[in-house]
Amino acid sequence: MAGALLFFARRRWAGVGLALLVETTILLPLAYADPATVVGIPAAVAAAIGGTVAVVFGPLDGALVALVGAALFVLVGGWGAGELMALGVWPAVVVAAGLFARRVERQRRAFAQLMAEHETERQRIALELHDETAQALAAALLALKHAEAAATADEWGAAHREIRRLIQETITNLRELAVELRPKALDDFGLDPALHRLAASTAERTGVAIRVDVGPGDDRLAPETEIAAYRAVQDVLGRLVAANGGGRIRVAVTRTEVVLRIVIEHDEPVPPRPPVSRRPPDLDGLRERIRLAGGRVVASSGAAGTTVQVELPLEELAPE
Repeated sequence: MAGALLFFARRRWAGVGLALLVETTILLPLAYADPATVVGIPAAVAAAIGGTVAVVFGPLDGALVALVGAALFVLVGGWGAGELMALGVWPAVVVAAGLFARRVERQRRAFAQLMAEHETERQRIALELHDETAQALAAALLALKHAEAAATADEWGAAHREIRRLIQETITNLRELAVELRPKALDDFGLDPALHRLAASTAERTGVAIRVDVGPGDDRLAPETEIAAYRAVQDVLGRLVAANGGGRIRVAVTRTEVVLRIVIEHDEPVPPRPPVSRRPPDLDGLRERIRLAGGRVVASSGAAGTTVQVELPLEELAPE
């Protein structure tokens, strides 16, 4: 039974056809029955079957099934006001149910993807702590043992310098990790300074020239808007640098009374000959996060480079 249901669920034409067959088989006897004894039952049957199809295959397929059922009910039962109303009401109810189910499903998938991204981020942080911080501290501990066993002043001085270098390297790595987790500049000074600091650190680490232009507007934004915008730029910069190293990147931030718009342009360092089309980076996770915040992400790529535009709604400013 489960195998048969899976077969129909995976084949749209077969699933819709089966639904039409079942609906016709049930509605035909009901159409010939005494209306007083079956009142409401045909509509419930059409809504149930059409709604199921709408959830599984889409609102339009569900509306088609409901419309066929309503048409069958009209042809057999007559062209009364109730029958004619069924032609509009039944498909409308099914479409509404299908759209609601699709929205719930998109939200469920977005939440699952968000949780998966959080778990991936935790794994990355754990690996960085293990591979860099823990190993640097272990090396510092080993250098400390060498210093304790030093026989001459030169050996002790060399071990001392190595310990200082390892500790300084560990502090730097921890600071960079802390900034990635939650940039203090964003909390203290706002989006503009945080983006400039992000661009500077990314440019220093990767060698890619990054320019940030923030339009006028001195008021702080709502905290959730600022962190969403910062994470969006951080995500896009990381993906652009990883996929298409080199060249120049420009981050332009503007805002109106209702929207914050971020445009990130990555220029190809040397246009290929002949020019070839490139695919935009994988931004599905970012799209879902921005969509949950009420915004949208649009990306396009060509021979000259890649452009990513992020829009976030501005509902309110940060409290004073």
